[in-house]
Amino acid sequence: MVIVALAIMAGVVIPQVSGAVDDAKQGTMLANLHEVTNAIERYRMDHSGLPPDQVTGRRLPQLTKKTNVDGDIGTGPEFIYGPYLQRMPENPLSDTANVYTVTSTPPSNLDKRIGWAYHVDSGQIWAGLHGGLVHKLTDPTEVEALESQ
Repeated sequence: MVIVALAIMAGVVIPQVSGAVDDAKQGTMLANLHEVTNAIERYRMDHSGLPPDQVTGRRLPQLTKKTNVDGDIGTGPEFIYGPYLQRMPENPLSDTANVYTVTSTPPSNLDKRIGWAYHVDSGQIWAGLHGGLVHKLTDPTEVEALESQ
């Protein structure tokens, strides 16, 4: 009887906890997306309305390093803009801060994408909504397939 009561309680509590974790990840993703979007807008204000146009190492280094008026990264007295972010925030839905360029706005298949989807020409960025955890994939072809979408 006690076991049945515990099983019933677990059946009620576990889905509620899982839902709360999903809600927390969604909220964090939205906050991180807002942070990156604001950084892109501040970059644009300093660079004649142009968005960051370098995606290097799956990051947007023009947001995390100092730049000059032309958007070149460097150090010295002419590199007076930025950084706009300390680091590229993680997308908690896929546990990665990787940035992938897209060629259309909005990008297709956001539900199958991981990290952040960035359109270089417009400066728009979206969160990949795929819930798979890339670091838990063991087959390199699975990771490559997800990253190339």
